[in-house]
Amino acid sequence: MKKLRQNSSFSVSNPRWFAYAAAGAASALGGTQSAEAEIHYSGVINRPFQYEGRSGVFPIAHSARLRFRFFTYTWDFAISGAAVSNRWCAFTTQRYGGREVARLSEGAVISNCSVFVSGTRGFLLNSYGYGQFAKGGSGFIGFRFNNGAGVQYGWARLQSKGHYEAAFKLVDYAWADPGESISAGQTSLARDQAEAIPDQGSLGLLALGGAGLITWRRRRTKTDSESLTRASRSP
Repeated sequence: MKKLRQNSSFSVSNPRWFAYAAAGAASALGGTQSAEAEIHYSGVINRPFQYEGRSGVFPIAHSARLRFRFFTYTWDFAISGAAVSNRWCAFTTQRYGGREVARLSEGAVISNCSVFVSGTRGFLLNSYGYGQFAKGGSGFIGFRFNNGAGVQYGWARLQSKGHYEAAFKLVDYAWADPGESISAGQTSLARDQAEAIPDQGSLGLLALGGAGLITWRRRRTKTDSESLTRASRSP
């Protein structure tokens, strides 16, 4: 969670504090429906895929599936089964008749991927050291799908061995509800809310409604106390 910074240069009159707090409380009540959106997380899987290993299929929403398949020294990835569309984030080059799956960094916003493609063969890596995931370490696949309720985005974390080994493991994966954004590695909406809290004292803090009103009361108490202290010291 980001550390909240103090902002001492911002000042708002007391009546405006009341107005902002009230507006924030109304916004919080009106946003009940959006608060029901979720990010669905698989939990830690750590499923290994070895050279010449068997394929793997992992469920998402409804009939959508993540698929990993070994084919002629090569591991492929695809998403399939969604009623309307199935796509994954691709790299710009193509190998062996299929486009490479892009390797994303943690925190990358999945919907920002510039190239989403469909197809049953997304090139992951092979034993010749080719592919975005061939160098070893952790990286993320980005994907999107549509079961009819709207586009949904998700990610899958892979950890590969490198050193020209066509082996990796699926660590975990997650996807968001229709209309929700998700970043690589994000497992819940609560984390976003915690990181999005603005600097203390800003107008954005008042958008939290009750929290804004509490903040105003604390500032008013502090101000009144300081005024009394100064008055008692005056000759």
